[in-house]
Amino acid sequence: MQEGDPSIEAALETCSKNYPSFTYPWYGLERFLSDSGVLRLPLIGYGSLINEASAARTINTDGAAGRAPVLAYGAMRVFNYRMPPAYLNERYGTPTNSNYIAALNCERTGIAGDRFNGILTHIAPDHFEAFRDREKDYALEPVVYQLWSQPESKPEVAYMLELLPGDRGESDRYDSTILPHIAYTQLCQEGALAISERFLEVFNETTWL
Repeated sequence: MQEGDPSIEAALETCSKNYPSFTYPWYGLERFLSDSGVLRLPLIGYGSLINEASAARTINTDGAAGRAPVLAYGAMRVFNYRMPPAYLNERYGTPTNSNYIAALNCERTGIAGDRFNGILTHIAPDHFEAFRDREKDYALEPVVYQLWSQPESKPEVAYMLELLPGDRGESDRYDSTILPHIAYTQLCQEGALAISERFLEVFNETTWL
């Protein structure tokens, strides 16, 4: 599908009307999945979750929970999540410049021309506790996607992580003044390159400061 395709526009409208959002720590998520007859949460990882080794720390990527590259619509990927001290101390290292502490966020716009690539995975409920601990402060927002390998496929709906700014009642970790953490960015790019050079190119093209 091309940007602005009517099927994407229609899917975004349906997504907005029929799929709820969940603010952290995602109260009601398990009930929603159960009522919908869905056994696993379909989630599109767009940052460190693209890197399979990083994702495997908290998500089972084997079997039915396998990974699929996708292109998502109606959101923008932005470096505006201020890493907490634990991330800097334990995961990625403290930068020499204190302003290089940003991890990725995705902001839902509902505009078909806004897009990003990522990895679709399906998270079982018995992994939710570890996943909640990993993704503190992020809300879960519905997003429309197509499989990377099938660009003409019917648009489907999954969830993505979105950090909402403090004036919308979510988190003070939203910070539009910071710059990307270098080691974190490299980890994301390595994950994208492991899929393909083109996937990495699109990752860079659709990632913003």
